[in-house]
Parts: sequence; structure tokens; C-alpha cells
Amino acid sequence: MPSRLRWHARLLPGLALSLVSWSAEAKIVVLNIDLPLDQVALGESAHVGDHSKARVFYDDATVNPTTHIVRVLQMQQLDGDHWRPQTLDPIAMPMFDAWLDLGAKPYRYHYRAAVTVQGVPVIVEFDEKSRRFTVLLQKDLSVVMSAPCHIDPAAAVNVDAASILGPPPAYVILNMYVTLDQIAAGESSQIGDVDRMRVVYDANAIDPVSRRVKVINLQHFIGGAFNPPHPDATVMPMSDAWLDLRSVPYRLHYRAAVTHGKPILIEVDEITRRLSIRSQQLPDQVLISGTYGFDPTPVTGPEAIAAATR
Repeated sequence: MPSRLRWHARLLPGLALSLVSWSAEAKIVVLNIDLPLDQVALGESAHVGDHSKARVFYDDATVNPTTHIVRVLQMQQLDGDHWRPQTLDPIAMPMFDAWLDLGAKPYRYHYRAAVTVQGVPVIVEFDEKSRRFTVLLQKDLSVVMSAPCHIDPAAAVNVDAASILGPPPAYVILNMYVTLDQIAAGESSQIGDVDRMRVVYDANAIDPVSRRVKVINLQHFIGGAFNPPHPDATVMPMSDAWLDLRSVPYRLHYRAAVTHGKPILIEVDEITRRLSIRSQQLPDQVLISGTYGFDPTPVTGPEAIAAATR
């Protein structure tokens, strides 16, 4: 059991995803939820008496006038100083079975999803009848943590709902090939070798004007697998990485100083369309270099989700 089980998680494979659409005219209401834990399993870092915080989003224009029930568009958990997931994401927080009963006093919230948290299959449940929040192990339905659910009926203020309820990620992989034409003495590669790489990005994050998009992960095929398998700021930092999709051939920009066996500088140039690796001690010394190109055929689905998320 992980030392701290966070209940926002990755959806189990095979479960249907439910995407949310809403209009600019929607009146989004955000309600805060207080969850004072009164049951915590052994091994968890949380304690009885701790207060977990959540909040839910709904469109007031869609409240059923007869039943006063409304579909919940988004739920977030307060994790330290940040609300997560930061944006609407059916992988991180599936919302296919979530609604509020605003006719009951106090309000009643229903939510249920089978998810995997840090490799542990659990069920996350907000029960509208008992007004309780519970996380259960799927294998035996034992309780990991539980709390009464207290919903503040006063709408939260200063919440950027438009940003949070943006489109869910649409993760894409593009295969990239680097044909090496410059090799320093002592390097194991040879001129003419073709290195395989993959660029991972969110298609819904493409700038509509520039057609540029931030790169989420840059993977290198080595040892029979693409690495890093998930975003890793130490192995492959992505602070200076973007892809230009305006026209074919696509152009990639990437800069990073890393240690892959030895301290190196990785440079992928969007103008010359070359990848070069240099020594950090002697940045003018090129260790390997070559031209790059892309297969424009996108790879999506579980493989792309895995490459873009932890």
C-alpha cells in the first residue's frame, strides 16, 4: 500500500471515458467540500482527524428544474497548495458517474469510479445517501480511508473555471528518426546509423495561430524500449521544448543539459532540422549529430497516454 493514497488517479483500462462540453454562456458554479477523515487504514500517512478538501463544478443552467439534480463537470482535490487535476482530464479524474442533488438540504453528492492509484486498484465513492466519501480496495472492498462529506452551499469565488474546464488532453506520439552523419572518435555510433525517437504532445494544446505545441516527453529508443517511458524532468527535462506543426516537415526545438552516462548538452534545432549532442565540458565539441525527420502519422490511445503521464 502506498504511504499516501491520493484518490485522483488514472482510469483503469477498458472503462469508457466521458468528455464534457459546455458553452461560453454557461454559469459555472464551484462548491467546496470538506472531508474530515474518521477512518484511515494502517500504513497511510493521513490520520483520523485530518481534513481532505475537494471541490466540484457544475453548470447552473443545466440543473433539472424538477429533480434539482445536476451533472458534475469536474472534481478536484487539494494537494498541498494546488488543486488537482489542474484541468479537465478524464484520465486523472473520470466524471462519467457524478451528480449533485441540490434539492436536498444539505446537498447530496454522488460519485463513483474504479481507478488505480500508484498501482493499487481502488474504488472512489461519494455516497449520496450516507453523505460519505470512501476509498475502497478493489480486491476485498476494505476501507482505505473514509470521511463524512460536508458541502458548502455557498459558491466559491475567484475560480478560473474557463481554464479548468478546457478540453481534456488528446495525447499524441509522433515517431522521429535521426540519421547520424557526424560521430566523434570514441563514440559507439556509426555514420549512417538511424536513431529512433518519439515526441509526445497534447493535440488540444496546439496554439491555433502559431501551430506550436509544448512537448510533454521526448523519448529515445534504446535497450529495446523508448525512454523515459513517462515524463521525467531529470532524465529528459522539457522546460525548453516545442514542436512546430505549421507544415511538413515538422520542426522540433529542444535544449537540455543532462547526464546520460556523462554530462552532455542535447540540442534539437528547428531551423537546421538537426539533432546534436555535445560535451558539457567542451560545448564546441560535437559528439554525435544528424538530420531529423518525422513520420506525420499520429499515434494515439493508451500508448500515447502512458508516454505523456506518470
